[in-house]
Amino acid sequence: MDPAEVRRSCRRSLSDSPRHNMRERLLALAARPEAGSADVDVYGQGGPVAEVERRVAGLLGKPAARWVSTGVIAQQAALRTWTDRTGRPVVALHPLSHIDRDEGSAYERLHGLRPVRVGDLTPYTVEDLERAAETPGVVTVELPLRFAGLLLPAWDDLVAISRWCRERRIPLHFDGARLWESAPHYRRPLTEIAALADSVYVSFYKSLGGLGGAALTGDPEFLSECAPWLSRHGAQPFHSYPYALAALAGLDTTLPKLPGFTQRAITLAAAMSEIDGVYVTPRPPHVNAFHLYLPGPPDVLSERHLTCAATHGDWLFSHFWPTSAQGQSVVEIRVTESTAAFTDAEVVQRIASILGR
Repeated sequence: MDPAEVRRSCRRSLSDSPRHNMRERLLALAARPEAGSADVDVYGQGGPVAEVERRVAGLLGKPAARWVSTGVIAQQAALRTWTDRTGRPVVALHPLSHIDRDEGSAYERLHGLRPVRVGDLTPYTVEDLERAAETPGVVTVELPLRFAGLLLPAWDDLVAISRWCRERRIPLHFDGARLWESAPHYRRPLTEIAALADSVYVSFYKSLGGLGGAALTGDPEFLSECAPWLSRHGAQPFHSYPYALAALAGLDTTLPKLPGFTQRAITLAAAMSEIDGVYVTPRPPHVNAFHLYLPGPPDVLSERHLTCAATHGDWLFSHFWPTSAQGQSVVEIRVTESTAAFTDAEVVQRIASILGR
């Protein structure tokens, strides 16, 4: 069976965003009021891009925001700018962070920065920073830490890290690709969370369902210093307005739903935990996503999942990862609007079928 063909044939999907063909998606964006204006952005200036920047700066309580085509570029520019300011080409980061695992060592290969890896399988603390071998030029925190199970640090630990950095005049940068869904867990507004950091990056497609794009926030002087690095990375295409319109749609329609998605993740994780030999982390989930551990190697589980999907028309999982525990695999569950098509009992039944029970 062709996995792509089976996926297209499925009627329901547990973790994907609602499926639309390209025409439907573009027509929905064209129906937005901003789309009726002739004022389009040019190289990231003006049009709906400016409106996204204004909205994001207000939501995070930051003086300014800058539209960037990708999060990888936004963070490379931020790290380079902060380390140039401090004169210390050292980045403190978690060894499971996106910056260290998924960006091709860009901060090392492109900018000559050195990593100081702090923490292990959970978010790090001030004590971990104190044990670091070098004084960093910038400290980074990923909220939530995806490869640790989408874990968020305890609020007091996050405040302590912010205080530690400010006492030492070390910039603190938040990798907030999924910052939007962190507020319900902390029960604090986004402005209070973002205030702890000197710069914050946010994504418009991971949680908000946009077409792509990101924003980098901070004070105007910092963003001005980032601008040459954004240009050197090719961060600003001639027009970005389709992406900006999708970002505005996500801020308007999806952002208010994230607390409800988190609550559903909590009940869904609890139901899954009742399956013998299966466990979730964290329990309860901190955000609208969590990791599910299943008995069996990835290739076997993938084949069983494909058979189940073809039989029932339900697509549950994107891909399975191996784990350090022999005979175990892990998969990420993400609650979106599509998840509402399933009851918790139906999901449990499908997983039991995949496991041959």
